Amino acid sequence: MNVQKLVQDQKTSYLNGSTRSLKARKGVLIQLKKLISTHEKELCDAINADFGKPYIESYITEIYTVLDEIDYHLKNLSSWMKPVSVGGSIVTFPSKNIIYKQPKGTVLIIGAWNYPVHLSLMPLVGAISAGNTAILKPSELAPNTSSKLKELFDNYFKPEILAVAEGGVEVSSELLSQPFDHIFFTGSTRVGRIVMKAAAENLVPVTLELGGKSPAIVHKDANLEVAANRIWWGKTINAGQTCVAPDYVLIHASLKDAFISASKNVLSSFYQNDYLVDKNYTRIVNNSHFDRLHNLLQKSIVILGGISNKNKRFIEPTLVDASWSDDIMKDEIFGPLLPLLTYENEKEIPHLLNKKTSPLALYMFTESKKFQDFIIQNVPFGGGCVNDTISHLGNHNLPFGGVGYSGMGSYHGKYSFDTFSREQGILKKPSWPDPDVRYPPYNETKLNWFKRLFTK
Repeated sequence: MNVQKLVQDQKTSYLNGSTRSLKARKGVLIQLKKLISTHEKELCDAINADFGKPYIESYITEIYTVLDEIDYHLKNLSSWMKPVSVGGSIVTFPSKNIIYKQPKGTVLIIGAWNYPVHLSLMPLVGAISAGNTAILKPSELAPNTSSKLKELFDNYFKPEILAVAEGGVEVSSELLSQPFDHIFFTGSTRVGRIVMKAAAENLVPVTLELGGKSPAIVHKDANLEVAANRIWWGKTINAGQTCVAPDYVLIHASLKDAFISASKNVLSSFYQNDYLVDKNYTRIVNNSHFDRLHNLLQKSIVILGGISNKNKRFIEPTLVDASWSDDIMKDEIFGPLLPLLTYENEKEIPHLLNKKTSPLALYMFTESKKFQDFIIQNVPFGGGCVNDTISHLGNHNLPFGGVGYSGMGSYHGKYSFDTFSREQGILKKPSWPDPDVRYPPYNETKLNWFKRLFTK
């Protein structure tokens, strides 16, 4: 693939206006919807081949979510595109002042392996609705899904409008060296630094969706049965390989034993016929990730679970008795291991959490509005839920994004449209009146008039 030519062809196509009209944008969105709907099973099968995700889980988290996003954009796009009139000022009177939403141009979207359809196509929906041309780089760690996306995009779209670029680090590096008008990256903080550094060479703006250790706080007044159900639901989706999965539980010390007991009941209920990869559970994506997780498991005090099988890349959902200094608490786990830590006094929670980098998500289980406000005001995080996990991603009206080490910028719904658009402010002024006071030569008389007219 000639990356440089592909980027140039897309830039030429954009400058020719091929993607700017409402009709053109809706046409591409409808075509993308057709691609996904028609080839739903092929996409789910490719995901399953990459890491054994059950069909129902793939459909709900990867197919339905994108189709729902497309429908939302199709419904609202015409209103989002309309210029917005804003007020003027006494200095600019008389005038009309308008903000236009313009496409950024040609954009690069780098997807992630853990949700290889969702995390590639969700930002792409925003790029399309904003009127851009786009190159999508799926993760090479999900090769079957990457290959299927490439095949389908080649059949459904002209490459000068939308294209898929496959490959490893070499292709990513070549793409990052090109003068895109925006780069959207989903992945690790380590790679996020590389992307941002490369983008800076061409002064390309970036959106970074990264990760971090997302806590689940269980306060002393929590409904423990609900908390256990929803925490383990969020942790076991995709075998914990989710950027907003609960990374650890910080629970009031008085509830620790009860949470352990509730966790046993929850996992027995979730997996009544044992853990069956492809049927009700997902395997770890590759041997490297398995070895990393297995190493953490070996260093941990297991409360429940702990079974693993390298041949099947299987790791059982595992509750770990942890302390803040343990290896498992140093970096994002990205797997089905759940450390359990305790606190005595709620006032210590911000001190404990703020020692770490700000996470992408935070979850708290409590009935106390005061406690909710205390955590929200004193602990920085991207977004989250009260008495739930992960579900905030399903609301088009909420921005999804990180803060600091967990990312910059946001998307979903209109936030995606805004991310891939630029605001262009225009002042429109009539030819009359045209007072002399604004023009040289300037003198004391004109200054005094200016002060009398414009100074309070």
